Amino acid sequence: MAAWAPARFERTFLRAGLFLLPLAFWWDTYDRYVLPKVFVARILVLGLLIFYVARSISARSLVFKRTPLDLPLLAFLASAVVSTVLAENQNVAIFGIYSRYDGLVTILTYAALFWLSTQAIEGPGDARSLLRVLIVSGYAVAAIAIVQSVTDPLREGALAQAFGTLGQQNVLGAFLAMLLPLTYGELIEARGWSGRILAINALVVIGLALVLTFSRSAWLGTAAAAVVVVAGTRSTGAKVGVASLATLLVAGVALAALSTAGGLRLEESLGARALSIFDPSAWGPRPAIWRDSLQLIASRPLLGYGPDNFGLVFPRFQSSLLGTVQIDKAHSEALQIAATQGLMGLAAYLWLLATFVRAFIRGRRAVGAYAIFAGWVGYQITLQFNFSAIAAAFPFWVFAAAAFASWSPPTQTKSLSLRRSALIPVGGVVMAGAVALAAGSTVLPYLADAHLLKAVNADYKRQLDLAQTEASIARQLGSRESVYAVEVGNLAFERSDWAAARLAYLDAAQLGTYNPAVYRNLALADRDLGLRSEGEAAARKAVELDRFDPANQALLSQFEGGTP
Repeated sequence: MAAWAPARFERTFLRAGLFLLPLAFWWDTYDRYVLPKVFVARILVLGLLIFYVARSISARSLVFKRTPLDLPLLAFLASAVVSTVLAENQNVAIFGIYSRYDGLVTILTYAALFWLSTQAIEGPGDARSLLRVLIVSGYAVAAIAIVQSVTDPLREGALAQAFGTLGQQNVLGAFLAMLLPLTYGELIEARGWSGRILAINALVVIGLALVLTFSRSAWLGTAAAAVVVVAGTRSTGAKVGVASLATLLVAGVALAALSTAGGLRLEESLGARALSIFDPSAWGPRPAIWRDSLQLIASRPLLGYGPDNFGLVFPRFQSSLLGTVQIDKAHSEALQIAATQGLMGLAAYLWLLATFVRAFIRGRRAVGAYAIFAGWVGYQITLQFNFSAIAAAFPFWVFAAAAFASWSPPTQTKSLSLRRSALIPVGGVVMAGAVALAAGSTVLPYLADAHLLKAVNADYKRQLDLAQTEASIARQLGSRESVYAVEVGNLAFERSDWAAARLAYLDAAQLGTYNPAVYRNLALADRDLGLRSEGEAAARKAVELDRFDPANQALLSQFEGGTP
């Protein structure tokens, strides 16, 4: 019995980590939404690794569970590694841009979550329990998002899109589009009224939060998922039909109540938003981003510019003004991968998608197979109008492991027997290294971002000395993120300390930033230091990143005209 204790703890740890992943949020860091989820995911991966090693030591053998996704996932990782080596900016390609963190480290974390979750899951029953944990977590996320969406308009006087603990409405929409079919599947499979009532409650809350995101891409994904669900439930009972109708009625009443209470005419806003799905002119900058992204892809088609490097190079191909926010994503998962990992990465991605479909077709007779596949479809359709975002992507890869465990027959395993005398010291080193890596990959980034928040708050209060101290600490702790160097540079710039500002801005540029203000300030610092040629180069870079900003154009003209 003792030999199986590590496996039981491993599964409990996985469920707890999956529950916390979408909910992770901290008040004392500058990035309150994404970075906390990065910390939880890293702890989950390294914890699962420790449990896997402990279980192997207990069993005196290494057991590797295989899935059909292994080879395409390895191909995708290989593409990411190669594109990182040849990236526009290798630091960004490895660690990602602040608040996105979509570098190679995150891609490896996705793969590790899938592989280690696969090792921990014990058959379809355990997979279903894991998916139920995900539904419970999604229920909590949805409830928080509803409260946020309702209370924000009362405070600000304008209709607010729901984003909850995921930080952005489309990210929340993708997450809920994945969960809604799973919840409906629980309703179909429920054998008693208590189970049906719980499932209906979850459907109402998750469905209402999905509506309040106003995410058209998530609505489309959910509609596609509904088609899959209908195809897989041809003979649903009358009770399920009545329960589904009750769900729609309750959701309608809730929406009407919210609209009346808030005085925000919610039903009109929803109707207009829904109709805009069929009007490309109402899609905002997406069509223009997609058009210009094709030009970017064509400029380096085979291997791309490197993970998370899109924002560094897209301005070179941007043909029109797309708003005041810098564009750092292609807003289509397929185009994003083609731009960052090239056609090699896109081919691997399509292989991944095809493998999911093939696994479902083979396992479609399994309990809940259609609901799981519908969740996958809802998520993937949403991504094609957006991109992978950590808050939803981390839970997705655990969901993917549960999906394969549900669809496939008992997974093939490969066992390698080892001597205990050799396994214990090697396992001890691996576990000790995992603990040290967990501390280094979570504690230091957390401290860096906490000090950044203190620096920003102190700067707002005009406590410049304190702000400088806090920003310097953040820069030392977060040496791979340009945002901390930018804050140091901005504070020095405010004090007219041109030399310190220049060093910090150069550091930020080397680490990788697509913020044109960094280069504009660098040009001004160079000017006041008498570094005319360097200043002109920095001004030219600012124009390259945003040539539609008159301030950038004017500064470059001054350098070219000899007036600075």
